[in-house]
Amino acid sequence: MSNADSLRLAPLVVGLALVALAAWGAVALFLTTYRYIRATPLQRRRMRHAWKIARRWRRLAPNLGLARVDENTKGVKDLNGKVKKPVTVVPRLKVFPEPWGIRAVLQTIPKVGIDEVDKAAGWLADAWDCQTIEVKRLAAGLVEITGIVGNPLDEHQPYVWPETADWVLPMGHNPWMRQVGIPLKQLSGIKVAGMPGYGKTMLMLAWMASLANRASVQFAVFDGKTADPRYGDWGEAGARAMFVVGDNPETANQRLTDLVRLIKDRPAALVEERGTHKFWKQGPTETNPLVLVLMDECHNYIDAAGLKGKDKELIEANQRLMRTVAKEGRGLGVIPVVGTQKQTSDAIPTAVRDNLEVGVCFATFTIDGAEAALGNGIRKDEENQPTTLIDKERFAGVCVVTGVPGLSGRYDRVRVGDIDEAAMLQLVAASIGYRADVIPAAAPTVRDVSADSAGTTVPLQKEAPKTTRRRKAS
Repeated sequence: MSNADSLRLAPLVVGLALVALAAWGAVALFLTTYRYIRATPLQRRRMRHAWKIARRWRRLAPNLGLARVDENTKGVKDLNGKVKKPVTVVPRLKVFPEPWGIRAVLQTIPKVGIDEVDKAAGWLADAWDCQTIEVKRLAAGLVEITGIVGNPLDEHQPYVWPETADWVLPMGHNPWMRQVGIPLKQLSGIKVAGMPGYGKTMLMLAWMASLANRASVQFAVFDGKTADPRYGDWGEAGARAMFVVGDNPETANQRLTDLVRLIKDRPAALVEERGTHKFWKQGPTETNPLVLVLMDECHNYIDAAGLKGKDKELIEANQRLMRTVAKEGRGLGVIPVVGTQKQTSDAIPTAVRDNLEVGVCFATFTIDGAEAALGNGIRKDEENQPTTLIDKERFAGVCVVTGVPGLSGRYDRVRVGDIDEAAMLQLVAASIGYRADVIPAAAPTVRDVSADSAGTTVPLQKEAPKTTRRRKAS
């Protein structure tokens, strides 16, 4: 093709390119308009917010130090010999509307990365009309900025009762309006802390109700708030449990002994049922169900402060039994949920507390109480400290959680769903027929495989020989 022909075709090519560009713009505009018309009022508001941020980004970025002058353009002169103005490079930003606010993805440039964006987070929150800004690395060269508009934790939503067979305890929504739950598979246990009246007991009752309609789940309840559990918070729900214990440490000792006997006996029962001692390989069954041990105000069973003699020995025995449940129950389907106002060592042994991997903490007056429930990392995370949740009118039902998937050792705030107490008790009442006492009636035994082919059963717990005391002659 000659140069003349190329010159004649050039306008045609340019015209086709402009037509294609105009068609693409028209399609994009049509789709955006269609989505806007079909959106809810909240979604439209979020879309307008995202467009506003994207439109103003090129003016905002240099003022926040999130743009850089291209050094290669400094001192460059035009055809008249005048020095040109250096080029300012602004990182590309794509903004997406979300139910809880906006999500932006920034493409980094030299000297503008995650550290620079994190330093400017406070100014970004003000400029973008956001309550909170969170910055994290999305991938190499990409930074994700999430901004919360308003305070979603002030928004009340109903508690979501699970409809599937997933082994998850529902909680509520976090500041990003995502539902948060605690997976039970391979869970060592949960510690629940916080001042009275903020929602500890109600959440534990909801967890019981959420699993009550499964025959493969049984419950053991320790109500440390009342002497007679029939008249306490767990009174009506107790009909679904294998047993309910009041605040008597001696009765608790007997029932903790039963649970330890169940744990010691279970490996043999699992092997007999499924050929392996690993509980979660096949999951809970009616023969070997998941046992959720719910202990409300557990300090009444294990606090030895000021006790002496037999009373102190009883409490120390309870502590040993609780350690066994916490340390050995995980792989055998016995999961403790331990609640107390302050999870410090005087209320719960550290050997128990530190073995429970999920921490849930409602409002606390002191950072020491929060640290006992959530770990020492909470001291550095000022935004999520439970000491900021003291306002009961606003924050009753709001907690801080750690140890759940996706947090990677960090912390998140959760607004527990509003629980319909009548519906909760109805769920429990409708499932009373699933109650079954799976505590072994006798001392557990194992088979002596080193004996003859017939085998010999050997008790794991031998009774001490009875002795009589002889009086000395006077």
